[in-house]
Amino acid sequence: MKLALLRLFLLLLVASASKISFAQNKANFGKSPKIKQKGLKLKTYSSTPKLTRSATDWTKDRLEITGGIGPSVYLGDLGGQDGPAKPFVLDFEPTTTRYSVSAGVRYFLREYHAVRGSFSYARVNGADSLTNYPNRRFRNLNFKSPIVELAGIYEFHVLKPDILHFAGARSTKVFNGSRLGLYGFGGVSMFYFNPKSKFNGDWYALAPLNTEGQGLPDGPKDYKRVSVAVPMGAGAYILLNHNYKLGLEVGYRWTFTDYIDDASGYFYDNQAIESEYGKVAAYFANPSVSLPDVPNSDWYTKDQPRGGFNSNDTYMFVQLTLSKSFGPSISNKPFKQKKSKKKKTTDKKKFTPLKWFKKDNKSKTYKKSDKIKNKKRKFKSPKLNFGKKKKKNKGKVSF
Repeated sequence: MKLALLRLFLLLLVASASKISFAQNKANFGKSPKIKQKGLKLKTYSSTPKLTRSATDWTKDRLEITGGIGPSVYLGDLGGQDGPAKPFVLDFEPTTTRYSVSAGVRYFLREYHAVRGSFSYARVNGADSLTNYPNRRFRNLNFKSPIVELAGIYEFHVLKPDILHFAGARSTKVFNGSRLGLYGFGGVSMFYFNPKSKFNGDWYALAPLNTEGQGLPDGPKDYKRVSVAVPMGAGAYILLNHNYKLGLEVGYRWTFTDYIDDASGYFYDNQAIESEYGKVAAYFANPSVSLPDVPNSDWYTKDQPRGGFNSNDTYMFVQLTLSKSFGPSISNKPFKQKKSKKKKTTDKKKFTPLKWFKKDNKSKTYKKSDKIKNKKRKFKSPKLNFGKKKKKNKGKVSF
């Protein structure tokens, strides 16, 4: 009885298992089977990529080349506004504006700290004829000079564009938030200048003429045409595509010389200058002699002020700048992610699944050199010797 019940239980168990498997096969009918490929991991992508900020993002773009162009401004003893000399830009005469160009290299030591080396070329000029203040106007001095400057500058970036990386793609960056940058700078520079003035249609360098009695008894020393300056100022920029920055920079140069315009101290005895250096030197020492309506000629005699010796000459650059960083490409366009297809290699050859279905279904041909026999193989039936053995043993009796 127990054995019969056990057999019945086993039959019911087998029947139920077969019914479940049949139901599963029916549900999965028509679906493609899942193929497991060893070594391949499926990667999922979201519609909006995840952005991460790293403390080392700024190191990707720490080296830049820069360039700038814009007006140059001379601030000295010649010309100026209608009145006594005033400090800084309060005595600026707009008609004396000339041009400046510069090029340099910027390197970020820290995220907000950078150093820059720059080379600049500019033109500056000034003339007493541009002012209506009598003491300067009838002095009648004028000049023009090049400025060739080599500067080393430290920059502190108060604000920088917020640039983030795509997670898992450290070579691509995008904008996220503000693209504005602000910085202030200061440094030291060396510059060359060479003031010149015009007489009878020709331009003469003024330094060799000793217009203030340099080299004469009780006269000042010769001034050098190479001096030192302290650049200082501020700038702002906006980040463009492909690592380019467009900005505006204002730089003021406080110099250690008062002879950019060849006027600094006092008038020297004009006859002594003429006898020692010639008529051209005597004219540039006191050009007021060429004007017929000078109100008071005693203003320009010996020991009278010829320039503002209490303050040095200065100049300014206002430049539109463009810089490019040597780092990963930056874009403000939406980033399109592409699925990275990992390829499995077999014997150093590229392997693509189901590549035979991509080719035309053409029969493969072989050459004679392949040594493939094209003879038809004949079917050989198996040897069956069972009946023969029985015939041989027929009639024999074994014990």
